[in-house]
Amino acid sequence: MEVIRTLKALADPLRLRVLAAVAEEELTVGEVQEVVASVQSAVSRNLAILREAGFVQDRKKGTNVYFSVRRDMPVAAREFFKSVQARWPELPESKGDKERLEACRRRRARRSRNYFESVAGDWERIRRSFFADRVTSLAIAKLLPRNLVVADVGCGTGSLSFELARFARKVIGIDLSGEMLRRAREVAKEREIRNVDFRRADALKLPLDSRSVDAVFCVMVLHFLPDPERAIAELCRVTRRGGSVIVVDLVQHSQEWMREQMAHRWLGFARQSIEKWFRAAGVKTVDYDLTGSYAGEKIARNGNRPVEIFVARACLPSDATRNRTRKAKR
Repeated sequence: MEVIRTLKALADPLRLRVLAAVAEEELTVGEVQEVVASVQSAVSRNLAILREAGFVQDRKKGTNVYFSVRRDMPVAAREFFKSVQARWPELPESKGDKERLEACRRRRARRSRNYFESVAGDWERIRRSFFADRVTSLAIAKLLPRNLVVADVGCGTGSLSFELARFARKVIGIDLSGEMLRRAREVAKEREIRNVDFRRADALKLPLDSRSVDAVFCVMVLHFLPDPERAIAELCRVTRRGGSVIVVDLVQHSQEWMREQMAHRWLGFARQSIEKWFRAAGVKTVDYDLTGSYAGEKIARNGNRPVEIFVARACLPSDATRNRTRKAKR
């Protein structure tokens, strides 16, 4: 019986701690083992039980398998999950688990940051070898009005930010790499570009007020991030009603070399995922187009194939549209 199986799955303190860990972050078996300070065999067994009961799902990425809570839990599992979620601080070792999870997150972020710090001096060459400047033009073409306040999330050394600055009133370039931003500021100073403000921050926690910018660009960034769905929610949060979010990234693919050589966390994205994440963020209208451009064309060799690039523009509903929708529901 489903209810009995669900109750049994939650009847072990260690299993509850494992569930709490993967509810906070998508983790490998080794990372869960680290967070709950247990042996691998016990963690693997408990993850299998939680998956069988409908609490947990797994996703293979290269040689690793990542575990997270299911968003489409069975009814019984979802009801019990909600009831125990609020009581996790009462679990034994909950404080230690949280500290170890934060250490795991910091280590992940440090690995990603170290990559970008190390390539900052050569980033423009790497960027151009991976995808053509035509992609930047396609992204800008999705936003025609001028005199806007625009954010460029994952701006790197500022190539797109400077293009946007030609017609935007103000551009806010955001990146996690201090070295990338240092170089971007140097270029801005050399070119005497004064309407770009570069800020160091995480794409998952943007340093912007809600509804504070007219448009957001996120070009070839999602595949580097640990949680692209959360990133899209952040992009939508900071964009004003009636504004636009433009995402340019890779179509879902199986080219592992991009993970190994380019530090990609995700092997592209399916159109359905992009549209689903925007809908979850409250967006009804998403234009999705294949660009006809391919990432990695200039460095494809030894069986490494290029991957097509898509551009998606999401239009946030205006206040007028929202009001009409509310009236129609009454």
